[in-house]
Amino acid sequence: MKLVHILACAILSSSIAAGKVVTIDPALRRRAIEETATPVREGVPFWNQHAVQFQFAPSFDFKAVPEAQSYRLSIQPAKGEALVFTADKPTASLAPIWTRLSTGKATLTVRGLDAKGGEVGEAMTRSFHRAAVIPKSYAVPALPWNESARVALDALVHSPDLKCWFTTGVPEEKFHLYRYPSKIIGAAAAALAIYASQTPAPADAVEALQASRRAADYLLAMCFDADSAWAFHPPTYHPTMFAERMKGHMNPANYMTNCGAEGGGYFLDVYAATKDEKYLHAAVRIAETYAKQQRDDGSWLLFVSPLDGKAVTDNVLIPTLVIEFLERLARVKQEHRFNVVRDKAIAWMMQNPVRTWNWQGQFEDVQPQPPYENLTKHEAGDFAIHLLETAPQDATKRQLALDLIRFAEDQFVMWSQPPADTPNKQNDDGTAAARTKRWLLPCVLEQYRCWAPVCASSAKVMRMYLAAYRATQDPLHLAKAKALAATLTHTQSTPKAPGRYQTWVMQNPPTMWFNCELMAVRAMRELAATDADSR
Repeated sequence: MKLVHILACAILSSSIAAGKVVTIDPALRRRAIEETATPVREGVPFWNQHAVQFQFAPSFDFKAVPEAQSYRLSIQPAKGEALVFTADKPTASLAPIWTRLSTGKATLTVRGLDAKGGEVGEAMTRSFHRAAVIPKSYAVPALPWNESARVALDALVHSPDLKCWFTTGVPEEKFHLYRYPSKIIGAAAAALAIYASQTPAPADAVEALQASRRAADYLLAMCFDADSAWAFHPPTYHPTMFAERMKGHMNPANYMTNCGAEGGGYFLDVYAATKDEKYLHAAVRIAETYAKQQRDDGSWLLFVSPLDGKAVTDNVLIPTLVIEFLERLARVKQEHRFNVVRDKAIAWMMQNPVRTWNWQGQFEDVQPQPPYENLTKHEAGDFAIHLLETAPQDATKRQLALDLIRFAEDQFVMWSQPPADTPNKQNDDGTAAARTKRWLLPCVLEQYRCWAPVCASSAKVMRMYLAAYRATQDPLHLAKAKALAATLTHTQSTPKAPGRYQTWVMQNPPTMWFNCELMAVRAMRELAATDADSR
């Protein structure tokens, strides 16, 4: 492990010193620029009132002006002359001038005009950041994709964070992220299982598999009992440890209902490595509770009391993790018992976020927010991947998936020159990590409330691009995935955690969330396979 990491650091250092870069095909980049003139989800309802940047031409919810026959839209960039065009409505997209607008802060002014071209009513304004497209080049990867993933998984498994599963089988207090059991303990169990299952087997595969069992068994013992409304689901918050860190909505009396699907997926990882039926049975019981608690409309309440199922907030789960979990469970069991549950959830998706475009963040450490106040790309990405993998030849579903990918890139991918402004009401992590000078570019931000680059966000968008590439064979998607992946390889040289993908894609990163690292390992492996097939 140490030798491999020294090699990785040497490759990275020599690449930077020599100024070695990967050059994007100029024709692909020209097309990327041209494609930004196509709006993302133009029209009603307007989803972007809290957005601070746009890569694709936006339109805004400006109200009609009495007596106005047309509207003059003028965009003043930070430097240079204003770009002006006329439209028949104030909500027109900025497509006519968008590709001529330089990267950086810009201010849009909309004025109503009468039949003679005279101004009527008050001028309406909005400032935003015109985001950059994929750059002309990026630093070469520090390691080949497969080797990068192998080094990262090895470093994670042998890190101090996971040592407790090799020894006591109980989370250590100093690693306080274990306060999120379904997410963090589950990810530990899965990472250990995946590590032990490699071919050829690592020298300590037996020990790692025992450690994986300890973590999975600890999580299994924490699941809500059979009399609870959310029976057999693993808890969102630790019921006995880390009480001093449980603030506001984060307490054991609350449950976020996407955690069952995430935890169930981790149990399936352990089952795949051990073939122990108890872990498969744990996943099945989670699915049974989803079937029991599913609402008539096809989804579930997001934030509830696990004992009686009563709502804590009025937010509804965007059930992409549940859909993915049930599909995976069906493949493992080779049966279709939960297909009706899955299909109702998919129908709910089409009737709700696909129509409203309210891709709200559903994270356990951020209190659920009103519509559009805390958008993220995660659930949108999950659904795009689902559509591309299950219906790649369906033109309507493929177009929806590509629109979801453009939404993710529009709002959260930072190719270069990040915006100076941030969305309002950042959480503690967002505030601490929002200094753009520290970001390693290109990267992907997590959510409006945590406006910071996270390796899991890069991983999700990489997987979106890879699914799009496999469905369309468009090389631009693969080029974008590689550019984001290259940055992740550069994070592996951080001295504090050598070899690991840094959760926060920046210089001097803070706390590690190893569920995020595991997502990056999976995405890098997927990239390695897809890239190899493309040649």
